[in-house]
Amino acid sequence: MRRSPPRSTLPSSSPARSTVPSLSPRRTLSCTPTSRSLKYGKGIHAHLIKMNDLPSISIENSLMGMYARFEQVDAAYVVFKGMQIKDIVSWNTMISCLAKSDHVDEALELFSILHGGDGLVPDFVTVLSVVQACSNAGLLQQGQMLHGYIIKSGSLYDVSICNALISMYAKLGRIDFSEQIFEQMDIKDIVSWNSMINAYGIHGDGLSSLRIFNELQDDGTCSPNAITFVSVISACSHSGLVSEGYRCFQSMKNDYRIEPSMDHYASVVDLLGRSGRFAEAEQFIRNMPVHPNSSIWGPLLAACSLYGNIDLAEKAAIELSILEPESDIWRVSLSNVYAVVGRWKDSAKIRTEMKRVGLKKEAGWSFVDVGGVEGFKFVAADTRHGDSEQIYAVLRSMNKHMADVAGDVHQSSLVSVIS
Repeated sequence: MRRSPPRSTLPSSSPARSTVPSLSPRRTLSCTPTSRSLKYGKGIHAHLIKMNDLPSISIENSLMGMYARFEQVDAAYVVFKGMQIKDIVSWNTMISCLAKSDHVDEALELFSILHGGDGLVPDFVTVLSVVQACSNAGLLQQGQMLHGYIIKSGSLYDVSICNALISMYAKLGRIDFSEQIFEQMDIKDIVSWNSMINAYGIHGDGLSSLRIFNELQDDGTCSPNAITFVSVISACSHSGLVSEGYRCFQSMKNDYRIEPSMDHYASVVDLLGRSGRFAEAEQFIRNMPVHPNSSIWGPLLAACSLYGNIDLAEKAAIELSILEPESDIWRVSLSNVYAVVGRWKDSAKIRTEMKRVGLKKEAGWSFVDVGGVEGFKFVAADTRHGDSEQIYAVLRSMNKHMADVAGDVHQSSLVSVIS
């Protein structure tokens, strides 16, 4: 998914003199994000140009940071390209901005230029940004090449970089590499443990997540934190380990005095819902000390579609309609529940109502890099690819094989978009 480097014209708006405070430009720019005023930031930029305060590395870095926080990639790139002298902060700011804005190819290109230069060299901030970019874009081959660079540069001893690599390989399907990095770490912080727990959770291996969680408790160098418990409960949820997941939730409060957040409550609801224990899920929600929000009712509604629990699905949808009246997500979920139980008219009625009020489900695009071969961006039931017939034949064969192996009693209720 190649993009041309972003280009833009320099913002031309300029502020009245009364809008420019007597602070230093760098300090003023650092305050801009809290004001949530991009227009104000552009005005400061125009004032700096007018007053001949540029070039200045520190000010230009602040300008790039300001534009990056407002996701103004083009404007940040213009500042970067116009800098006469760049320091490592300049490169890091631009690479991070591109990586977080899905301009991954350009981020990798800048990293390559920086790496091949005669002066500056990438630091751990640079490497972390590029590892995250490879992780988000599904670029396994580039991630492995970056791993090689990290080893050669001696950065593998940095705990933060190791943590990022663990997460990257887990997301890219190489849990074995995650395990290897984790086991070879001489020093682990709580992020290291959480990353490995979450890595197993991503791969549906709740037992291994629990094993790492127990090792963390026995190790004694770190104490589990709130994120630890979200990760381990979620891992149990995706593996059907209901009793184990609920014990972790109780341990969080009783043994570690960690007050549950909405994320923890949502994880427990998801844990109970995925296993079909709806009565317990409802009772858990009623006993919550805080008012449930959409992160509670959403997973419950999604679980109802797995089991065709139409009564509870409608109850959850009513709550979501109050909390998020403009959202299409709960409407689509409820429509799917109706379809699962064969109430096609009710399902179609929701879809028709969505069209009437102008709500449209955003397409979920997928993009996977396989062995460095240029990928293909696609949506569900997409037939634009030249080999789509063969692709769907393989997919149907895989679905049949999984159904035969799993013997899932609910398999017949699933609606296939490709049959």
